[in-house]
Amino acid sequence: MRKWQLLVFITAGWIFPTALMAQEGSIGADPNPCRVEPGRNECTSFIHWETRGVERAKVFVTAEGRHKEVEREFGSSLSCETRRCRAPWITPGTTYTFSLVDFSRGDRGRVLSTVTVTAVER
Repeated sequence: MRKWQLLVFITAGWIFPTALMAQEGSIGADPNPCRVEPGRNECTSFIHWETRGVERAKVFVTAEGRHKEVEREFGSSLSCETRRCRAPWITPGTTYTFSLVDFSRGDRGRVLSTVTVTAVER
């Protein structure tokens, strides 16, 4: 669902309505959970996202669990199609959180969406 904001400009007695699209975004992962094949230690999940009404965006990832990691940048585009943005280091026992963040002002803005990715062993 799209959310719209209506701005009204009044100039010399005239009213000019202008619609602005609200900043929105969504992020997902496929597969989730990903499956670690026998003899391997990690698997690949493909992260995909899209934005609307955003000039710049970044995706950050953090890891909690067996392989804890501080937040780091994963991507810096307004969107990423399903198979283009790979995360080939997903390991069992660790939860990875990917956060899509609005960077339209040039600094960290609002978190638009998050997805948590895990791995399971076969």
